[in-house]
Amino acid sequence: MNTQAPIVPERSGQTKAKGSGHFLKDKLPKTGLKEFWYPAAKSKKIGRKPVAVKMVGEEIALYRDAGKVYAVHNRCPHRGLPMSMGKRNFPGTISCGYHGWTFDTKGVCVAALNEGPCSRLPGRVNIRTYPVEERNGIVWVYMGLRDPKPIEDDVPPELLDEKAITYFDIEEWDFNWLPGLENLMDTHDLFVHRNSPFYLFTKIPAWADVASETMPDGRGVSYSYSKVGPIQDNYPNLGKWPKHVWWRRKKMGAPKGEYVTAELRLPGITRVGFTSLMFIRYMVPIDGEHCRGFLFSTRRVSGLRALAYRAYYHLWASWSLLNLFIGQDKVVFTAQDYDAPEQLAATDNGVVKWRRIIASHAASEAGESEL
Repeated sequence: MNTQAPIVPERSGQTKAKGSGHFLKDKLPKTGLKEFWYPAAKSKKIGRKPVAVKMVGEEIALYRDAGKVYAVHNRCPHRGLPMSMGKRNFPGTISCGYHGWTFDTKGVCVAALNEGPCSRLPGRVNIRTYPVEERNGIVWVYMGLRDPKPIEDDVPPELLDEKAITYFDIEEWDFNWLPGLENLMDTHDLFVHRNSPFYLFTKIPAWADVASETMPDGRGVSYSYSKVGPIQDNYPNLGKWPKHVWWRRKKMGAPKGEYVTAELRLPGITRVGFTSLMFIRYMVPIDGEHCRGFLFSTRRVSGLRALAYRAYYHLWASWSLLNLFIGQDKVVFTAQDYDAPEQLAATDNGVVKWRRIIASHAASEAGESEL
């Protein structure tokens, strides 16, 4: 039986350990990291009319001109009206709907329609723009102030593979983005998802030890069960748990579950490879209390295997994984008090490593010394 003792929580007056997960929580950015590419919207949702999107604590307006998508700060520098209420009165421009201040795709004011052709404002006023790319039906926006890195540096290759079959859904959730990531790095599967249809006939153990490793590039954490118990175990003074496991005994296969790979990656990516598909979840912060979940399911197959995968996704995975399985997570995230004091245990070693990575990058973006 797993008898590892919990880590003693910090108390008032104690010295905070450098690697303490509770200490690191104070260093985590509630509205996310800036210097990364994020999914913003479905490509088909962006047309001539500007669309407002709030992400990473900032408001932007997306619009399409000559087939290409552009992003600007969603506030006119004149009087603060949302640019998403503006219009494309001229090719290659967007005009504020309040006084007609007009900006080109680089954010330079080219006209103030309310002041006439002789206005002195053109060339003297700017609005912030954001780098944009469209890949596989998704509009990606770089939210940082520095020069954008190649999108391939941030986005998992499966989502940029045009030959892969990729499905995705977008949901908005009423909780902070951080707990929606950390749950991958623990053993909650053994409890929250034990009776999920997606896992119902998997040999889920009664308990497990967790092994986690910081990735060589320092931008993520990989995760696995290093040791698993039996599918049913005897707990002192309590008895056997789980109570009923007869159907799991009939299942052939390894008791470690169906993970091929599981990892967290910056800026907020859960990447889990099952035997049947690659599941990728982007947690995109909206503000400190809300986030947007991009739920991707992808696999590179062709021919009859492609038909089988499409049938598998529509008839099983979209319901059992994206609806019920993720639905169980959402119940936990919504009820969780992320700011409450914690008592972390040995199975939370991946959570601490992940928090350290987030805190270090947040400090770097703020120009502070890294942890």
